[in-house]
Amino acid sequence: MKKLKGIAAALLLLGGCATLEQNNLDWIAIGPDFPPTKAKKVEILGSKGEITRPYGNLGLLRIKNLKPDRDVLKMGVEKGRRFVASKGADAMLIGQYNSAEDGATDPRVTLIIYAIKYVDQLTEEDQKAIEDFKVLGILNERSDS
Repeated sequence: MKKLKGIAAALLLLGGCATLEQNNLDWIAIGPDFPPTKAKKVEILGSKGEITRPYGNLGLLRIKNLKPDRDVLKMGVEKGRRFVASKGADAMLIGQYNSAEDGATDPRVTLIIYAIKYVDQLTEEDQKAIEDFKVLGILNERSDS
C-alpha cells in the first residue's frame, strides 16, 4: 500500500511539472538561437539596471497561468532558465504579471522573461548565428516596389 501511495505521489508531481512544460510557454524570438549554454550559468536578473555588459535580446518567454505559490513560481523560473539556456542566453531578465492586481477571483501569475545574450565576447560560432539571422531577415522582407 505504501508503494502504491509513493507511485501515486510521483505521478502527481510529474503531472504538476508537465503543466510547466509546453502548455503554458510562449516564446517570441527576437534574435537568433545561439549554441546552448548551461542553465546553471544563466544569470537571473530582476532589473535592467543589473545588466552591466553590452547585450542583445534573443527573445521573450512567457510562462502563463501559474499558481501564485512560491514553489510553483520557483519551478517556473528554473524552467525558464533551462529554456533560455537552450537558446544560448547568458542571462535572463525576469518580471511577472499577477492577475490578482486586476481583481481576479482565482489569481494566476505570468512570468515574463527576456533572454539576454552578452555581445562583448562572441565566438566565431556566435558571429555566424548573427549573420545567418540577418540573411534570413533579409530574405523574409517584403518589397513594396
